[in-house]
Amino acid sequence: MFFLRYPEESPEKLLNFIDESYSKVRILCLLKTAVHLDLFDFLENFKSAQELSSRLEIDLTLTEYLLKVFRELDLLEDKIEGNTNYYKNKEVTNIYLKKNSEYNIINSLQYYFDDVKSWENLESILKNQQGFPSDIQTFFPEVINRMADECKRWELPKILNEISKYKEFKNARKLLDLAGGHGLYAIGFSMLNEDLKSYVFDLIPVIKQTDKFIKKYKAKNVFTIAGDFYNDDIGMDYDVIFASYNPGGKNPQIAKKVYAALRKGGLFVDKQFFLKKENGLDDYLNNMEWNFSKMKGLKKGMVRFTFKGDLDLDSYLKYLKELGFEILDTVSIQQLLGFGCPSAKMIIAKK
Repeated sequence: MFFLRYPEESPEKLLNFIDESYSKVRILCLLKTAVHLDLFDFLENFKSAQELSSRLEIDLTLTEYLLKVFRELDLLEDKIEGNTNYYKNKEVTNIYLKKNSEYNIINSLQYYFDDVKSWENLESILKNQQGFPSDIQTFFPEVINRMADECKRWELPKILNEISKYKEFKNARKLLDLAGGHGLYAIGFSMLNEDLKSYVFDLIPVIKQTDKFIKKYKAKNVFTIAGDFYNDDIGMDYDVIFASYNPGGKNPQIAKKVYAALRKGGLFVDKQFFLKKENGLDDYLNNMEWNFSKMKGLKKGMVRFTFKGDLDLDSYLKYLKELGFEILDTVSIQQLLGFGCPSAKMIIAKK
């Protein structure tokens, strides 16, 4: 009889996988709710679940469990006085999850929450074989705030300090931040070298956002140039050209333009993702998400962060040398930051 038989293979592995996946989804929902409630903004000092429940006007029992979860995730610390638990933020939470922190990642988190909605709509995406169009004129302005938040909290100062070691940078007077988006690198370089004039080159809708960052940080000697680097002139006589995670960063056509625009002895600093091969689950998921949309005006490759005409790392380095560049260094961004994507590299080349 059916009730007396069981399959040859146990469902344990499958059920454990489902349980683990479900737990991670629940944690993401908890984090989303906490951010929307500004919960971490109220926990700079120790508070009880009762105090927090009253302040936020939320259920007491659920508040108690919510705080316990974040304690287990090492986002909160607690103490017991009498029979009451009190909770407050760990320092990492104060830095990255409070809205009044300059280094908060809340905008970045919101994009994760929004991206989850795309996965919930996966069936429609799979059935729409033409892909959902995304216009570069609107796409890039939308993401630069996220990119600004992501870079300034750790990567930005690390990169600035690394490049500032080069005498070519110390002696530079004119810098181009190519497809510079938010312009934070140009702003930072100008702070490190007060004799430097920095220019951020990007699309017209993006430049409008760049100007806001320039104004916000009261940046001197930082200017914008509107254009499409595939089709427009990018200028001449630069001492340094910097590029960070932009669509043309591995493209021979753009590299040729960069070489022509640099003074002899000038530096080309190019920070890009060079994925050698897909390596397991995370890469497969990331590459699926990369292909959820088709970008009008820009031909994306199959693999995340790749575009038509891109070269792999070895081929790109070879091409730079053929143009006349001397490769001074190829820096692992993962090693520089202490974490991150192993495929991210920063090429430092001299004309």
